[in-house]
Amino acid sequence: MRFYLSLYLTALRSRAEYRVDFLVGVLTAASMQLAAFAFFWIVNSHAPGLGGWSSGEVLALFGLTAMVLGLSEGLLNGIWWLPWYVIDGQLDRLLVYPVKSLLFVLLSRPELHSLGNFTVGAVTFGVAWSMMTVPTWALVLVPLWVVCGAVIYTAALVIIGSLLLKASGPWNTPMLSIHHLLNAARYPASVYPRWLSVLILFVLPFGAAIFFPVSFLRGDVSLWVALLAPPVAAVASAFAAATVWELALRGYQSTGS
Repeated sequence: MRFYLSLYLTALRSRAEYRVDFLVGVLTAASMQLAAFAFFWIVNSHAPGLGGWSSGEVLALFGLTAMVLGLSEGLLNGIWWLPWYVIDGQLDRLLVYPVKSLLFVLLSRPELHSLGNFTVGAVTFGVAWSMMTVPTWALVLVPLWVVCGAVIYTAALVIIGSLLLKASGPWNTPMLSIHHLLNAARYPASVYPRWLSVLILFVLPFGAAIFFPVSFLRGDVSLWVALLAPPVAAVASAFAAATVWELALRGYQSTGS
C-alpha cells in the first residue's frame, strides 16, 4: 500500500506542476457543472415537481453525482488512458512490474480538474440539504455514498476498457457512454424509460449510490437500503471489474510491430 500511495502522490505532483493548466482545468470542470445546473434551472422553472421530486431533492442528486465524478477523476482516473497505453506500448512495460496492474493503471493519472467537479458538487449538495428536511446525523453517510459511487463508476469504465483491449485505438468513445450514463443519475430514475432505469440502478448501478440515498433522504426507502445498497453494489462492481480485467489481460497480445 505504501508503494501505491507513493505512486499516486508522485503522479499528483507531476499533474500539479503546471499551475495554469491546473487552474484552467478546474474552472472548465466547474463551468460544465454549472452549465448542467443552468439546464436544470430551466427545466425546474417549467416543471417544479419533476416526477414528484422537489427542486431540492433533484439538486441533491446533482450534488452527489458531481462528487462521485470528482472523486473518481481525482483518485482513479488512469483507466481513461488505457487506449494510449496499448498503442504506445506502455501497457507491455506495466505488465512486467511486480504490482497489481489494475491499481497501477487507475492511480497513475489523477486529474486535478476533479477539484472543480467535487467542489461544485459539494456546494450543490449543501444547498440541497438546506432545502430538505432531513436529520443532521445523515450527513455522516454522505462520504460512504460518494466513495461507493466512485467505485461503481470506475468499475464500469474498467469493464468497458477491458472489453476494448483487443480493439483499442486513440479514442475512448465507448467509455464516454459510461460518463453520460453517470450524468443521467442527476435526475430521478423514475422519469426515465424503464429500461434506462434498470440500467442505471442495477446493471451499471450508479443509482445504488445516488438515487437510493436521496430516496432515503426524502423518505421513500428505509435507512437499511441507503446504508447497504451502495457498498454491496460497489463491492460487486469492483469484483466484476477486477475479474474482467484479468480475463482481458490473458488474451492480450501486445501492440505488434
